[in-house]
Amino acid sequence: MIPTQQKIHKRIGLFLFLSFFILTQPATGQEEESATGFFSDNLLMTEVNPVHSFGIFTLNTPYYYGSFKTKGNKFSMGYSFGNTWHPQSTVVYPLNMTPLQKQEANSLYITKRSAYFEQNGIATEQKTISTDGVLQNLSFTWLLEMARKGSFIFKLNSHLLSGGSAGIHYLTSDLFIEKFHGFVGLDNFGRKYYEFNKAHILYRDENGKQIRIEKDEAFLGTFDVNYYLPILLRERQNSHFSVQVGAHLALPLNKFYPEVSGGLSAGVLYRQKLLPRYYIDLAGDIALSHHSLLNPENVVNMVDREIRFSGKANFASNIVWRKNRTLSIGLLLNYQDAYLQGYIFSRTQDEYHDLGVIYMKPGDVWEGVVMSEIPLSKLSAASMYFFSVKSYLYMGYKWGKSNFFITAGEDYPVINNAPDIQLGVQYTRSLGRQ
Repeated sequence: MIPTQQKIHKRIGLFLFLSFFILTQPATGQEEESATGFFSDNLLMTEVNPVHSFGIFTLNTPYYYGSFKTKGNKFSMGYSFGNTWHPQSTVVYPLNMTPLQKQEANSLYITKRSAYFEQNGIATEQKTISTDGVLQNLSFTWLLEMARKGSFIFKLNSHLLSGGSAGIHYLTSDLFIEKFHGFVGLDNFGRKYYEFNKAHILYRDENGKQIRIEKDEAFLGTFDVNYYLPILLRERQNSHFSVQVGAHLALPLNKFYPEVSGGLSAGVLYRQKLLPRYYIDLAGDIALSHHSLLNPENVVNMVDREIRFSGKANFASNIVWRKNRTLSIGLLLNYQDAYLQGYIFSRTQDEYHDLGVIYMKPGDVWEGVVMSEIPLSKLSAASMYFFSVKSYLYMGYKWGKSNFFITAGEDYPVINNAPDIQLGVQYTRSLGRQ
């Protein structure tokens, strides 16, 4: 039986009334501590950084805000995965062009500039990118809380590249994404011109050095050391405001990119109780990082920005059900600077200046497959820069000494599949406090 519209409205009204009744009930007895206890706990999410082919080798700061009130330890396990898809393309950088040559080259469409450089004897450098598959991240994190002395976070990252045929990966697989694109009328990404469930990552720099990762290859990423120190803590009965600074180091544990990266960060958190069992979080942080604190020899040139900027902004809605049980629903925005110089914030590649692009053409062989057609997509060349603006919708549930998060991330039309659709889970357990 299909309920009438009147019955539906009654049910919605009853649900809203019960929700408001629960949220506005005053906390009494032991639950009083739960209603205000969110001011003395920290906030840690590890699976809200983009899992993409360059980022897994460089510094990614966790999303962390400390209460800096207690001493103790927490252990966290996180797993996230996302689809990486960038049909092979080569970016051509001209050297020593005259002002007139720059003007003439930039008046041409980006795919015609390579021929111009050759015809005019202009020396060039080239970088090539090609990726496919589902890139996975498995992390282990230890949080050491030292009250007002700050907090240390140690994080071990490991990775696996797969084709996306496993059931758990379906929502990030080529098959699902192309079905979704077809449903909404998009058909310019090219996955359907290439066999599904294959996987590889290839990046080759201007000196011929390269990173090559094969399907089903597992490897370690980095071991991250993060230290956070409070510089301002201000609390009232129904609100909390804190400012913290951080220092970060990413130590390479892989053969692909043995660069030590590091950086500094600053973050602000504001919490406000609006109802006896309801409070909100407003938070933001920024980080500046350098990709190479040491200078090992014969390393692929993957990052040409000396200093990269990144940042996160978060809004969360929190409901306290009973003592030590809190449900959180939030939206987090993660910004990452491009890794290579030259990126522009544009939906197309028409406005790129001072460089050219070589795409694959029908008849070219890509990873053993003869291509019948390759649509010109901004994902191809612009993807090399891996500029990223990604939003994460997350849900968390805290009970006792445990905390569980589910995250779902998606990029925006001006971004370049780094990665496309990312899902993650995280479980954290307190190991004791003083």
